[in-house]
Amino acid sequence: MFNRSNIYKLILITVVWLIAGCLVTLHEYLFLTNYPGVLQTSPMVGYEFFKNLSAAAIALGCGGFLLGILELFVFQRMVNRMKFWKAVMYKMAIYSLALLAIITGTSWLFNTVLSGRTLWASEGLHQTYHFITSLSFWHPVTPFLVLALITLFFIQLTERFSMQELLRLISGKYFNPKEEARIFMFLDLNGSTTLAEQLGNARFYELLNDFFFDMAQSIESNLGEVVEYVGDEIVICWKMDDGLNQSRCLKCFFDIEEVIRQRSPVYRNKYGVVPAFKAAVHCGDVIIGEIGKIKKSIKYSGDVLNTTARVEQMCNKIKAKLAATGPLIMQLESMPYSTERVGDLELRGKTETVSVYRIS
Repeated sequence: MFNRSNIYKLILITVVWLIAGCLVTLHEYLFLTNYPGVLQTSPMVGYEFFKNLSAAAIALGCGGFLLGILELFVFQRMVNRMKFWKAVMYKMAIYSLALLAIITGTSWLFNTVLSGRTLWASEGLHQTYHFITSLSFWHPVTPFLVLALITLFFIQLTERFSMQELLRLISGKYFNPKEEARIFMFLDLNGSTTLAEQLGNARFYELLNDFFFDMAQSIESNLGEVVEYVGDEIVICWKMDDGLNQSRCLKCFFDIEEVIRQRSPVYRNKYGVVPAFKAAVHCGDVIIGEIGKIKKSIKYSGDVLNTTARVEQMCNKIKAKLAATGPLIMQLESMPYSTERVGDLELRGKTETVSVYRIS
């Protein structure tokens, strides 16, 4: 699926592979400089550093780009439900077989047709066999497989942490806590207790997993970030500009609703029920920072979270599938949804209230 997160991943993978190609060529050049006698051997006569550098950069850059396309836009849904190690091994097996076939085929053509022989010439086949059974064969293969393995591990890691959180942890952006404005959505499955009793805990967990999986694309396409899953509830957040622009923080809910509607036959056939849900959206300042030593993560803290949770709890009372607060509604421009003020929420420990709107 094409979204900002995957585009960033694709660019990063391509750049890393391009740099890797340059570094391999530089290492090769430094080796040849220290052992000049190698340059006098027949395979190395006429060696040109910049020519090889350009070839390696183009080859590895294109290779990284193609691998990124396959990983992010072809294989993503196919292996998303696999265990971490199974997904990595499955894709490594595919890439290894593809690479071996490409290099073997290239060697075969080079030693036969491109050398003025017929396709099945015995001498050409013998030279190809000699190449693929020699150590020379692994010179181009090994670096590629190592780099592919690192790339696959990175992509699987971003599925666990999300691209944004992983980069923030690596860069240490929130090592020291910061106060920033954010928009939060608390989205909760309706009647979860009843569903768990009807389906049993294991089947209910499967439904919940399918439900969260199906909404992922709507969240990412609207530039939202999953903060955490809490039981049958998911917490999503946006940077202010991202969430306010095109009313994405509200549009996300209706996009999820449409996805679940389209997949309702699947849910009925599998579970006998279509999940219904409600959500609340609010904005405000929060403290963002790294917390913990074991399983360190980036957490959000502030009254805005408590307020959003309380508004979400009001949804059944005010008969709203989606509720939003006045402070958020006031900042939305050209909103394509109808709003109706349905009450006020008293803030704990404070004298002021927050107006609550039903969105439809």
